[in-house]
Amino acid sequence: MGIFRNFSTSTTWVVRLLWIGIAVDVIAVLSGLSEIWLLSDIEAGTYDYDVTAAANWNDNRQGAIGIVQLVLYLAQAIVILGWIRLANKNARALGARDMQFTPGWAIGWYFIPIANLWKPYQAMSEIWRASSGSPDWKSAETSGTLQGWWAAWLVANALGRVSFRLSMKAEALPELKNASIATAVADVASIVLSLLFLEVVKEIYRRQTLWSAPVRSQDRAGLPETV
Repeated sequence: MGIFRNFSTSTTWVVRLLWIGIAVDVIAVLSGLSEIWLLSDIEAGTYDYDVTAAANWNDNRQGAIGIVQLVLYLAQAIVILGWIRLANKNARALGARDMQFTPGWAIGWYFIPIANLWKPYQAMSEIWRASSGSPDWKSAETSGTLQGWWAAWLVANALGRVSFRLSMKAEALPELKNASIATAVADVASIVLSLLFLEVVKEIYRRQTLWSAPVRSQDRAGLPETV
């Protein structure tokens, strides 16, 4: 069955990185709105300052924010995937039998095209239910928060792709403006996604922590008193 591993440190890092990501995304949204206003003024011919200097400053600011978002996204991916793997292992240690998704595939499905549209959600739903510690965990219901998180995941990823494609081929002012709007909307979706995933992480951690005490007591029962 395995031994339950305390993952408070892992959960803390996930929560911290998510909040940092939310803060950066808020900054990105504000910066995106500033870019949209700048492009609108230039398009309308109402911008009274040095357009070249303003455009350069805008591009440098947006580029720096984009780099920070990318680095943070990679850090989040590494820490979150590790957390999901550990949560799956802990659910098994709590006594969940016949889980469909192994710890490896609970994260592996994120990288399989087409299947990653629903398999990761099924794996997370299984972890959610199995973390109850109940022998009838398979028949337990999930939460609307979990469903909302996955819907937000799909929407945020779709908007991210749209934003990237528009940005890559934008040349004229109207195209640049549309790309900026799409990027700002994608950043808002990312904020919603992070907020919902925070609730998922906290609830799974709460469930596993609640049921881990008696399990760990049973594990220690057969160990020498010196351990």
